[in-house]
Amino acid sequence: MKKYSLILLLVVIALSFMNTAAFAKAAQSSGTSSSGDFAVDASIGFATGPGAFDQGFGTNFGAGYTLRALDKNLQARIDLSYFDFSYSYLNNDLSYTRVPLTISARYYFPIRERLRAFAQAGIETSFDSYDYADIFGKHSKNEVNLGLSPGGGIDFFVVPNVSIFAVGRWHVISDSYFSMQFGGAFHF
Repeated sequence: MKKYSLILLLVVIALSFMNTAAFAKAAQSSGTSSSGDFAVDASIGFATGPGAFDQGFGTNFGAGYTLRALDKNLQARIDLSYFDFSYSYLNNDLSYTRVPLTISARYYFPIRERLRAFAQAGIETSFDSYDYADIFGKHSKNEVNLGLSPGGGIDFFVVPNVSIFAVGRWHVISDSYFSMQFGGAFHF
């Protein structure tokens, strides 16, 4: 089942990239583009499991806007992720799903013409659904948790409006975990 979910996720990401590219091209041809101030991205990755749960896989969709009035290297961002973890305990297959929504700032450090590193920090609201087991059986619980999400990464432009990136984040929240994601972004 997870194999099919991952394939479906990759198809959704590919379709999102195609739609975003069409939108960016239309925005540029209509003159509404703001010289690369907007970015939309998608990524896939893995995360260490919260608590006793095994590592899991997930996806992230994000958008950013360069705050040129403050600094040409500063970007305000919003990211929505999805992570799925599993664990077996007392003959029960348990799952832990996290859907973090992060509002953050990213600061870019240019290294070369097409290569830049970045540091990122934000506030995360995580919508969590997990199973737990005790001597009475398997139970489920839903929670909303607040935390911080510092991290950093690297961004490489393959063409002027498209970049690929890697980002690592420490999710300082209830049952803290680390995630590493790889993806692509369109800039328009």
